[in-house]
Amino acid sequence: MTARKRVSPAGTLILGALAVLAAYAARLWNLNGTSLWYDEAFMLAHAREGIVEAVVGLFREDNALPLHGLLLAVWIRVAGEGEFAARYLSVLLSTIGTPLVIRLARAVGGRRRVSGLGAGIAYATLPILVYYGQEVRMYAPAMALAAAFAWVGWRLVRARGRRRRRGLVAAYVALGSLMMTAHLFAGLAWLSVGVWGTLVSLRSTYTQRRWWWANALLAVCAIPLAAWALWRVGADATGVSAIPTDALRWIPILFGIDQYMTQPWAALFTACAAAAALAGVIGALRTRRFAGALWLAISLTLPIAVLFLVTSVKAKWSERYLLASWGIALVVAIGNGWEQLLIGQPGRLRRRRPRGRRLGGRAVGALLLGAWVALATPAIVRQAEGTWALALQDEWHPRPDFRGVSRHIEAHDEDGDAIVVVGGYAAVAIEAYYDGTAHLFGLPPDTRVLDTRETLDLRALTVLAEEAGAAERLWLVLWQDRTIDPTGLVQSALVETCHRLPVGGNFTNVGLLLFSLEDCRPLDRLVKPQVPIGIAFAAPIRLEGYRLIRPDETWEVDLWWRTTGEIDEVLRVFVHLVDARGEIVSQHDHIAGADAYPTDQWRAGTEMRDRFFLDVAGGKCLGCELRIGLYTDEGRLSLADGTDTITIPVPDRTGN
Repeated sequence: MTARKRVSPAGTLILGALAVLAAYAARLWNLNGTSLWYDEAFMLAHAREGIVEAVVGLFREDNALPLHGLLLAVWIRVAGEGEFAARYLSVLLSTIGTPLVIRLARAVGGRRRVSGLGAGIAYATLPILVYYGQEVRMYAPAMALAAAFAWVGWRLVRARGRRRRRGLVAAYVALGSLMMTAHLFAGLAWLSVGVWGTLVSLRSTYTQRRWWWANALLAVCAIPLAAWALWRVGADATGVSAIPTDALRWIPILFGIDQYMTQPWAALFTACAAAAALAGVIGALRTRRFAGALWLAISLTLPIAVLFLVTSVKAKWSERYLLASWGIALVVAIGNGWEQLLIGQPGRLRRRRPRGRRLGGRAVGALLLGAWVALATPAIVRQAEGTWALALQDEWHPRPDFRGVSRHIEAHDEDGDAIVVVGGYAAVAIEAYYDGTAHLFGLPPDTRVLDTRETLDLRALTVLAEEAGAAERLWLVLWQDRTIDPTGLVQSALVETCHRLPVGGNFTNVGLLLFSLEDCRPLDRLVKPQVPIGIAFAAPIRLEGYRLIRPDETWEVDLWWRTTGEIDEVLRVFVHLVDARGEIVSQHDHIAGADAYPTDQWRAGTEMRDRFFLDVAGGKCLGCELRIGLYTDEGRLSLADGTDTITIPVPDRTGN
């Protein structure tokens, strides 16, 4: 009896329907349990502005192409603009991917050997696929289209009949174009399928020619996408989402359950997944399904290698870029591994194996499948609750609670309030929920895109003062503020000059502060130095002025810098307190802008305030002076007059 006869067509259909239902239920479960975060609110904001804006705006501002934005713009005009409706579209698109993954798994493993149901179960229950199958972003359609594209690629290589081949070529090109219009990194799936198909078709000149013709047509369709990608590489300057060299550590965490379950369960899940995937590859080899083994080998290695290479050009890495390529191959390998172990080998190969070994293989398969379901289920529960056991250095964990922040402000705001969001791009997430009367604005202003080139400097305080206007209170919302305001300029300025009021709540991954503005205007008082001096260095940087505060034995020295051009190196500042004999009483050296924002990241026209602290015994230093300068590893920088030190006398009095 062959493996194909073990499950009837009706039984396969019923089990497939159950896998689809499981995928739908897992993605629908507590769909609104967590707030929309920045990426989702950004997509929804464009969709709400209209169908044309959903395309043009996303082309202009987003890192991904706008297929999902177009679908969302149409969808919300029918289903509504709420967060449930917006996420429900992703649920449907992700669920559609289940039967497509099943068909792909059958092609890879051989329809007489596997049913594809194992891959359907893996796709339905892998927590990271559930997570991104709920998000108001392009990953759900990208994954479904990638599975369909790979399956059509299989059929194209093995097609017979001219009419069928023409139809498959058209489907291959159309699905590939749509897939990459959903997300450019879905092109990794095209690369994997393309390399596989080229190798498989080497045995037939006719098949090879047809394959190259289909991929040439797809390449022509992808030219505009490639041009757009090159433009985005130059126009987009976002922070690094993860550390690429740590990817081998991150992949088992993010494609596993480490962020939801403690050890040893998280490691057990990873081990079970790896064992099942290995069984899938070995099973394909043992059943002489060499094309399937080759597809798995290429799809599980090439996307990661290419992503590392791309990272060397554009310093940004994220696990979600692998969802449509490596992620789909992973669930296919795992699902086919379960089936190979549970069903065993067909025909002559099966008869050669002793009965004990067949039973042992089935026991191992059942154990691996049971462990997966037993561990993935509570992980999905924790994910639906918005609970994470492990915080990682990526915005994905956990979702920031913009909904809670917005509703708290709305419940406690007063007439004359203002809200500032640092960075300003996250203001769209507050706008998605906030219906109050307070004036809402972001810093940097007039931007909806995270861009590290827009780092805040002292000029932001002028914008803050203008936007706050006559407001009596100011709500300060902080999310990824250290990326856009690395020196904490806005928060420190408000803390120093304004009275802080109690907020009365804490919110996941979002900071919220409240200040009274009655006695702290002008808010931009720190833009100008207390003592202006305007001394230029030979390098394109000037010391505009300083402030000296001497309340006790710890003196504070604030320096105001302004660049007149780009700086290619990291400059360090020395601040020495020297007595009348020329001996150093106290000193403080650090990188200009501190480690968070070194000078090689400053742009022309940047204005920064730098703070230094000096320990002075007794709090007095008669006849002393401050000596200030810049230096690198190669020595001190010269001033415009040829010297290398700025000397500032310290008045022989206490106080400021």
